[in-house]
Amino acid sequence: MSNFYPHIIITLVVITVLTAITALFVICQRQAVRLTSSSPTNRQQYAIDHPENSPELLLQQHKLDAQPIELTTSDGLHLFALYAPSTNGATIILSHGYKMSCSEMIPIAALLARQGYGVLLPDQRSHGRSDGNTISFGYHEWRDLEAAVNFLVEQNPHDKIGIFGNSMGGALAVVYAAREPLIAAVIAQSPYASVGHSINKGVSKFSGLPAFPFAPLIHYLAQRRLGIDTAKVAPVNTIAAIAPRPIMLLMGGSDQTVEAEGIFVLQQAAGANCSLWFEPELDHVEFYQRKPEEFAHRIVGFYNHALLSKNPVSH
Repeated sequence: MSNFYPHIIITLVVITVLTAITALFVICQRQAVRLTSSSPTNRQQYAIDHPENSPELLLQQHKLDAQPIELTTSDGLHLFALYAPSTNGATIILSHGYKMSCSEMIPIAALLARQGYGVLLPDQRSHGRSDGNTISFGYHEWRDLEAAVNFLVEQNPHDKIGIFGNSMGGALAVVYAAREPLIAAVIAQSPYASVGHSINKGVSKFSGLPAFPFAPLIHYLAQRRLGIDTAKVAPVNTIAAIAPRPIMLLMGGSDQTVEAEGIFVLQQAAGANCSLWFEPELDHVEFYQRKPEEFAHRIVGFYNHALLSKNPVSH
């Protein structure tokens, strides 16, 4: 009888631990699916629930004369995009953030268009009105930017091409520019150095769960579900290949979505061709909203120098 109770206690402890592990795995598996999924049905419902974010309304509000077009990727997806041609010989591709759409980029596109720049704003795959159900954090999305570049080359083969990206779109811009020499200048606002580096904040932001113990397992299960290695599309591992083309990085020190200190790692990896605008008090992609005059001066000045100057040099 004396040995009976210890055995019960041990059994209960084992059952409790196994139950907790199982619950942890189930929760993380569900979150991995949710964070890497974006169904057309959910996106259509979001558009119905938030008419204030429709591209048509925002185009009117910001007086941007851009027309809807369709891009086709090399793997057969159809992407919704907005396009306004250039009057100064250069066009900027604007790449939106995670679970956003081209509407996010319309205010910045309007700013650039007023200076004569062409603008092309695609909805990435599995975002907005484009085809797709799965988000792979750049592993497949580079084909979306490839389709955008191919379209611009067909329209105006002699125009220069720059890119501006927000958050995940900024990370994608860096990774794509590293492999595509036609991208002559890059601006990335609030990009992550790598998915793994920012997974703790990302999980907390988009799932509401604490980083520990959920974030590492969600990251692992998401990669397993997608069949990818996010390190292969980490900006920190690719940004050096952009040199000597100019890059500008923007980061707020109070960013609650990605790890702000990762921007210094990116800057160091990029080399002398990279400039950094860091504002300690700003949150995620807040530069345009919080510092509009300085934003306009810096961004337009950067592209003017990089794309319109006869002899651009790194900043």
